[in-house]
Amino acid sequence: MGNIHPKGTPPKKLPSKIYVQEFVAPLDNFRVDRNEKDLMNFIKQERHALASDLVEQLSKHIAPAEILTDGKALPKGNFWLIRGVFDRVNQGSRLLRIGIGFGAGGTKLETRIAIDDLSGSQPSPFLSVLSTGGSGMAPGAWAAFTPAGVFFIPGAVANAGGASLGGLSIDRKRTAREITATLSEYCFQQGLITEHRTRRPKKLGILPFIQRPDFVISKKGL
Repeated sequence: MGNIHPKGTPPKKLPSKIYVQEFVAPLDNFRVDRNEKDLMNFIKQERHALASDLVEQLSKHIAPAEILTDGKALPKGNFWLIRGVFDRVNQGSRLLRIGIGFGAGGTKLETRIAIDDLSGSQPSPFLSVLSTGGSGMAPGAWAAFTPAGVFFIPGAVANAGGASLGGLSIDRKRTAREITATLSEYCFQQGLITEHRTRRPKKLGILPFIQRPDFVISKKGL
C-alpha cells in the first residue's frame, strides 16, 4: 500500500456496518484480452468480485459489511462507506509468466480508495489510500536450466506451476486484504480496536510486519 492519507475528523467508534460500493472502472484503464461485450462483462465481474472480497475481509476483521447496490441512496447513521476507482488493470501474459517469470508478463492492479463516515448530514471522508500490486515475479520454467544447459523437467514444472498462480484474481484478493489491513491499522491508531485484533498492511518501501494467520478473532474479552 502507498500514499495513505488520514483526513477530516476521525470517527469516534466503529461502525455498525460498512458499505462497499463497486469501484468505478474506466474502460481506458483496463488492459485485458477482451473487446466490446466480453470486456464489459469482464469489468462487471471484476467490480463485483473486488467488492465481494472486501466485504468478506471487512466482516472478518473490522465490522459487518455489505455491498451497496449501484444507484441505491446512501444510508445515514453509524455507517462507513468504502468507494474507489480502478486506476490500472493489466492482465499481463500467463505464457510469459510461465515461461520466463521474474516480472515478464506480470499483472498489475492499482486502485484509489476513499472511506467516508456516514454519521453526519453529509458523507465525511476520513481516509484515502492508493493500492498497487501485481504478480508474476516468480521464476518461470527457463530458470530450471543449469549453467551447463541441462534441462531439469521437475524444476521446470515446479517453476511453471508457481508462475502460473499469478493473475488478476490473486491481485484482487490481495488488494482486498491490504485495504482491510490499512483500515484496521487506522482503527487501532484511533483507539477503536485493540492491538491484538489489528491487521497490518504491507507498505511500499517498508518491510512487512509478521502477520497473524487470517482467521476470525472472537470478540470475547476485546
